[in-house]
Amino acid sequence: MTIGQVKKMYKKNSIASAKPALQQSVFIAINQTLKPLSCFFLAVFFCLCSHFVQGQTGRIEQELHGLPFIKDSVGLINSLNRLGTLYRSRNLDSCFYYGIKAKRMATSLNYQKGQTDADQLIAYTFFKKGLYAESLDLLGKVLPHYQKSGDAEQVIRVYLDMVEVLNKGISERTKIISLLQKAMQIGKKLKKDSIMSEVYMSYCNRNADLPADSINYYLSKSAEIANRYKDERMLIFTRLWQARLLILNGQKSKALPLVRQLIADCRAIGNSNLEINALFLMTGIYETQRKKALDYFYQAHQVALKSGDRSLEIYILNNALEVANQLGDKNEIIKVHLELEMAMSIDWEKSRKFISDYVKYNAIQDDNKLLSKKNARGTTWLVLISIAAVVLLLSVYLMMLYRSRKAKEQIEVLNNVANMQIIAMEEAKHQAVREEQQRLGQDLHDGLSSSIASIRHQLEIILMDIDDTALKNKLGILQIETEKAYKAARNKSHEWFSTADEQLEQSFENQIKLLTDNSLPNSRYHKTIHIDDNSLVNVGTDTRIALLRIIQEAITNIIKHAKAKNVGVLIYEEEDDLLLTINDDGIGLDEKTSGNGKSAMGLQSIRRRVQSLNGKTNIHSDTKGTEITISIPLASA
Repeated sequence: MTIGQVKKMYKKNSIASAKPALQQSVFIAINQTLKPLSCFFLAVFFCLCSHFVQGQTGRIEQELHGLPFIKDSVGLINSLNRLGTLYRSRNLDSCFYYGIKAKRMATSLNYQKGQTDADQLIAYTFFKKGLYAESLDLLGKVLPHYQKSGDAEQVIRVYLDMVEVLNKGISERTKIISLLQKAMQIGKKLKKDSIMSEVYMSYCNRNADLPADSINYYLSKSAEIANRYKDERMLIFTRLWQARLLILNGQKSKALPLVRQLIADCRAIGNSNLEINALFLMTGIYETQRKKALDYFYQAHQVALKSGDRSLEIYILNNALEVANQLGDKNEIIKVHLELEMAMSIDWEKSRKFISDYVKYNAIQDDNKLLSKKNARGTTWLVLISIAAVVLLLSVYLMMLYRSRKAKEQIEVLNNVANMQIIAMEEAKHQAVREEQQRLGQDLHDGLSSSIASIRHQLEIILMDIDDTALKNKLGILQIETEKAYKAARNKSHEWFSTADEQLEQSFENQIKLLTDNSLPNSRYHKTIHIDDNSLVNVGTDTRIALLRIIQEAITNIIKHAKAKNVGVLIYEEEDDLLLTINDDGIGLDEKTSGNGKSAMGLQSIRRRVQSLNGKTNIHSDTKGTEITISIPLASA
């Protein structure tokens, strides 16, 4: 018997189409063929039996609790779709209900993503209701939207849904394998690849031609991903495989505690499908004890009843009826018959309701088409009106921009002229004060100080020639006072000389600070200005004005282009050169436009001013900022 034949028989043993009468022969066949795989599942079992956190139940409660407080329509649609997704494996009616509700709202708002997510839920419901062609058609419409948006995980989910539909419907094996292979290729690009656990598991289940070593490989990958992401459903599904293999190997005593734990874990996370699978395993363990097996069928029936999946409920009852007939208990047979008749009656009523909902769904589709046509006509007019409005607004904006630019240019020229005049006047005023102080100091030094020095010298001669003690004492006192007057005059003349130079230095530093304070407010910039006291002693007025203009051009570039927060200005003397450094921590100069942009005009102006002073300019710029270093020979300055 080949692996493919065994897997087909194994599939018949699943909930979808199993019959208890075939279980024993299937167990023997799988035991003979898949026995090597039992070692693998036994190895991974211990790393997969970690405790489960509360899953879908808590998330559903959280979504339902927050639903009434959502005011945003798009947010409400997304919440409804999330609820429908959470109900996929719990309650089919709820899944369809929230999908239809989200679809209706998303259609009215023309919210494409909301419609696509809702359509995927509805397609899944169609599949579960046996409408395979309708489900496959809707999934085919959903897929391009996810592919266009680049949502790889949702693309894979659609592929998995298509695989399930094809498997239950027309069973196109080639297409099923192709879809799963596409899903595996896309999964390689996922950062969060938790869904790939299901892809690899499905590839093993749906590919009848896989050899045993390939099955081993893909199941191993599925188990590793499920364990990494703590995927409760896939972890339990992997453990179900392990339990089945133990049963197939005749190790029912080892399988029993595992299956019991599986039932408890399935109930903890509220996954009815997995719980029913686990209960079916119990019927396999107790296949020779039909009374116990029947009890587990009843438990599975209760779970299906709570989940609202009537087709599954009917399937379980049919299996239970077969066991009851084998048991030969008339009371049990009557009990199962009554439950089966009630389930079929309810299923018929629910089918009628579903057909009604399906009609509503088609009505939504028709409304969507009419709304699309209406929106298309409205959109055409809206586009035309918008274009006209944009052209008008653009014309007005360009006119205002032109006028604003002209006004700015005029104001800039006026400011430059005024600044030049103010700086020249300030320099002339300070120069006049400095010259007057130096003249007074020179007069004091050359006139009064010289006279006092002469008097002091004559007193020294007289003191040497006089013998009268009283007169000598008086002349000594006069000599002391004369010495004091000489020192006072001499010190005052030196003070006026140095004060004139200091005032010139302070004037220049104040002008720089005034320039930076006006253009670089403290609320936006942190400024560091330092001028060496001795660096400008021998620097003339023309050079100072040129330095101010250079600093002004550099600051203008910083304001317009740099986007800096810290600005520094440093003037100091090094050997025979006067050095000016201006730096910022902005975005730097654009290499592509620095040769012909507005910032380049300012830099060219700086270079021209420095060249007129026989100096050199060095500009270093990168993404961390810009530094302009200017060197001027002190002889030229």
